Amino acid sequence: MRTIVIWGAGRIGRGFVADIFRQAEGFRTVFVDIDLPLVNALNAADGYTVAKATRDGIEETFVKKGYEAVHTSDTGRLTALFSEKDLLLDIAVHEPKLEEVTDMLVPLIGHRSRMGLAMDVMMNVNMARPDERFRALMRERLGPEEKAYFDRNVGVTGIFAMCISPLAPAWLKEKDPLALWNNGWPTQTVSQSALKCPPPKAPRLLLTDDIEREETRKLYTLNMAHAFLCYLGLPKGLTTSLEAVRDAELRAQLLCALDESALGLRAEFGFGSEEMEIWSRTIVSLLENPYIEDGLQRLGADTRRKLGPRDRLTGPARLCLKAGHPPEHLARAIRAGFEYDNPDDGTSEVRAYYRESGLAAAVKKYCGLKPDDPLFDLIIKA
Repeated sequence: MRTIVIWGAGRIGRGFVADIFRQAEGFRTVFVDIDLPLVNALNAADGYTVAKATRDGIEETFVKKGYEAVHTSDTGRLTALFSEKDLLLDIAVHEPKLEEVTDMLVPLIGHRSRMGLAMDVMMNVNMARPDERFRALMRERLGPEEKAYFDRNVGVTGIFAMCISPLAPAWLKEKDPLALWNNGWPTQTVSQSALKCPPPKAPRLLLTDDIEREETRKLYTLNMAHAFLCYLGLPKGLTTSLEAVRDAELRAQLLCALDESALGLRAEFGFGSEEMEIWSRTIVSLLENPYIEDGLQRLGADTRRKLGPRDRLTGPARLCLKAGHPPEHLARAIRAGFEYDNPDDGTSEVRAYYRESGLAAAVKKYCGLKPDDPLFDLIIKA
């Protein structure tokens, strides 16, 4: 029996990843989380509810107790888990927490290095190239021998999935305080070549030879759409993604932005024209799900990351421009992103710098663009 350790027992870790591995052959699930009340509640409960809300309706499943929850302070239990053969680790946290999680994993990876055991890591972190970022953070912290072990024996893969998981509605939380709510996305895709251990046998876990292609398409379309609707929808008084995609003017602008992203993705990764047309319709369909009303304010948080050179707006805009087309709609959303306000650290930093130094300096600093870049000019004039 192999173990999957899901580091982060929140909406994605518990409501999506664990759901996929419930159907995996020969796996048991262990959640690790920093939230002690959540860990205690999971261990005390008989299970928890996962509600999948698709356009066709709501399907509730009660996940019976067959898992274990471990607090991040339980070093003894964590050390035992990280001594197991063919361990599979899924990191399911928000990007701002990744460095903190890495710090907690360093001694566990160090312990495993002394045993010489291989392991694999799946990065369920919603950012550009999370596998590269995790490797870099680890290599900064490990000693020479541990670093050699990590490079040789630890497989790290990004993932592709389009699971949208907002907060569960109040009526569901009243029935089950541990309940989770998502759009029912059926699969998760990982890199076959990155794995160091035998690939898991799970019907809903798919293997690919080019995970970067898949995760970039998702980031530059679905995540782009979320940020686009937020930064241009909030000034119109809209509050949810569903309201925003139903707004005729904003919907038309989003379709143009998706066309810009598709043009760049086709040129860079070889996606077909018809394939991307179908893909864009899928994105809009996900946003039109009447049961998934994600708050726009949440979707735009951390502009320090989301306006970054390879992230969901500047990234596809650069590819579109590289393909020979001016990304006017994406540039407009990037420009609007600097007006977005939120109390999170990343957005607060961007807002303060933008107010003190102006738009041109902020675009240069956070989008990584130089004044002679055509995209720089498009954003300034948007």
